[in-house]
Amino acid sequence: MKKDLEVVICHYQEDLKWVKELKHKYVIYNKNPVFYGRYDFDLPNIGFDAAVYLKYIVDNYDSLPDYVCFAQDEPFDHCPKALEKINNFNFDKPFVPIGAVYIRDQDQIVQSMITFANRLDIEYTLPVKFISSAQCIVSKELILKTPLSKYKQIKEYFEKVNRIITNDNYNFEYLWPTILNFNQELELNTTDCL
Repeated sequence: MKKDLEVVICHYQEDLKWVKELKHKYVIYNKNPVFYGRYDFDLPNIGFDAAVYLKYIVDNYDSLPDYVCFAQDEPFDHCPKALEKINNFNFDKPFVPIGAVYIRDQDQIVQSMITFANRLDIEYTLPVKFISSAQCIVSKELILKTPLSKYKQIKEYFEKVNRIITNDNYNFEYLWPTILNFNQELELNTTDCL
């Protein structure tokens, strides 16, 4: 049986001509009022990419494709080979980072992330491994290991905070592999996307 992948794109202002080269279905969530009505969905500009990724999961939790790719409107800033990685994904792994992978263990950034995780009851294990801009391809099975109620709780938090720029956006980025259930398997790799 053929597996499917959908690319979820968080758009603000970058040129989206590259999406025409995608070999997979895609959906564009626009957060720029200037472009309201031009793309699939319009959202307020809060929560950075997190708001888009969470909305997609909450709205599609019971009908997710086999794999989801979460990407920015300019994925090449963090991974010059983003289009190649997405188009050539062969469905043989539960997740693939679309950006460099870093590790956070004990520093001020981690302390902020721990405070955020504790506030939202997100279980984590140190070290925290994260992907630049949280761009990744992840299987439905991994997404569904986290209950819908947890995704809703985090989404509602960002809606209540209602800020464009906040450290919590970065804390969420650091926790994304944890929330999607592949933090422990993620390997340090700062050169793969160069």
